[in-house]
Amino acid sequence: MAISEMTFSDRRLRAVDLQTAVAGFSPAFAPADSSLAPAAFLTFVNGLDSLNTEVGTLSGQYTTGVNERTPMVADIQGRALRIHSYVKSNAAWKAFLPTVRSYVDKIRGNTPRPPKPPVPGEGPGSPPAKKRNKGELGFGDVEDNFEKLIAALGSIPGYAPPATDLTIANLTTLATTFAAKNLTMSTLGNTLGMKQRARVEAYNGPSGLRVQMKAIKEAVRAQYGNDSA
Repeated sequence: MAISEMTFSDRRLRAVDLQTAVAGFSPAFAPADSSLAPAAFLTFVNGLDSLNTEVGTLSGQYTTGVNERTPMVADIQGRALRIHSYVKSNAAWKAFLPTVRSYVDKIRGNTPRPPKPPVPGEGPGSPPAKKRNKGELGFGDVEDNFEKLIAALGSIPGYAPPATDLTIANLTTLATTFAAKNLTMSTLGNTLGMKQRARVEAYNGPSGLRVQMKAIKEAVRAQYGNDSA
């Protein structure tokens, strides 16, 4: 488990310990703010557990998607180089070579770093501003230039490579699959980011765990005094 996930889990467990303690007080703990009462606080803490689970699940799905997409980029880049060699091998296609080379160079020269799921700040206070996801932009560039390359091949008379994986039909299938994966990853990344921000708010926000735990301790001190057991 990532350190950040352990941090959120540890903080929730400390809240569980606090809730268990105040629930056993006699006379019964009766804070002025009813949301701090043992039953209400337990409901809140259980909600944190659900948020932790949801974020962990989405993060795992995102990592899996990244691992699935990486070989797809390598496949596209490998085929692009072979396409360039095939077009270059026919002198009759010399006029088409500069356009093909331009797209191939862009595809092979763009090696996007696999993006990591966004991790909001762990400490008290507001989460950092969301940064632009340059990793997704890189994959989008590969997608765009690959589609343009396929379109360019369609204008070459007699383009019929003996290698079936270089045919326009098979290249189009790969482009469609890659575009679908990019869309899935973009959607998943946005969903994960929103859920992470919601969790940060639940822990560090104005009504979050940090504030509630401090308020419970103040209410305990007020009701029972500093010297009570």
